[in-house]
Amino acid sequence: MIGIIKNILSGVGSGLITAFLGYMKSKGEGFDCAKFVQTLVVGGVVGGVAQSCGMAYDDAYDYLASIGVISLIEYIKKSIWRRWLSKYFERK
Repeated sequence: MIGIIKNILSGVGSGLITAFLGYMKSKGEGFDCAKFVQTLVVGGVVGGVAQSCGMAYDDAYDYLASIGVISLIEYIKKSIWRRWLSKYFERK
């Protein structure tokens, strides 16, 4: 059981790093906190699935996108952002 948790956490970590680097390579785009958090959350979930299933990151992303998990994560993140978190990050 500890080995499985360790593998999933390792995948989440690598997914977070992959997502962070992917986000940072976009030139000319202003920083958007909501989009950045979404990128990290999706990257963490994809990385965890990739590691636990023995898949490459891109294959895990394609699989999760094809069954609607990526869209579900976006909807959940947007709901949380709009209902509870946006008021703390409003631009004045």
